[in-house]
Amino acid sequence: MKKILSISFLLLTSLQLMAQNPSDTIKKKGVLPETLFNLDFNGSFSIGNGNGLTSMPVKAMIGSKNTGIIVGFQSCIMGYNKVLRYSSNCPTYLESQYFDSSPNSIINNKGFSIRLGYQKALYRGLFATVSADLTRIKADVRHTYFSAGDFVELDRTIWGMRVNAGLGYTISIGKAKKFYLNYELVYSIIDKSKSTQGKLNIIGGIGFRIGSPAKTSYDGIKEVHTVPVKL
Repeated sequence: MKKILSISFLLLTSLQLMAQNPSDTIKKKGVLPETLFNLDFNGSFSIGNGNGLTSMPVKAMIGSKNTGIIVGFQSCIMGYNKVLRYSSNCPTYLESQYFDSSPNSIINNKGFSIRLGYQKALYRGLFATVSADLTRIKADVRHTYFSAGDFVELDRTIWGMRVNAGLGYTISIGKAKKFYLNYELVYSIIDKSKSTQGKLNIIGGIGFRIGSPAKTSYDGIKEVHTVPVKL
């Protein structure tokens, strides 16, 4: 009887271990948690035709384990020495003497940039991104000519865009890995934004992972075979 009970207990224990999720029994080192999305707040520093420290971008990544869709937002302003044609009251003969455009007022020089893209996990915390920015700036613009002085254009709306590629690394914090430090190099392959942001940007900040994705499972339909019983 004791032998039968021992065999039954071992069999029951084996079945329970087989029924458990492998992720519950074995924790793999370096594996990121599955979440609904990530949200991080960053500081940005521009290199190359930029004006140094720029605004603080906010980035959300809708996905899990460093892979998903990027939605970002940051404020921006018009940069100096940009080529922005002034056509309202400028005489035609001065077009060949056009030099550059700059913001005429610090107060009336503000805008925003919206980023959409995709992020892909490469190895552990390493990830790559591709994205596009849509920018909108409203500013008073001073247009400079070599021999005819300056012309000021008030309250101009400036639309622009950028196409970017990036490479970054995430350092998870804590046992649950819900918080992380984020570092990323973003290079604008195409830059038509007219903003102060340079082609190469260093982004760094802190973020946290929110929620967990919904999981669905389907039970297979078992085939049932019947055998006629002869009476």
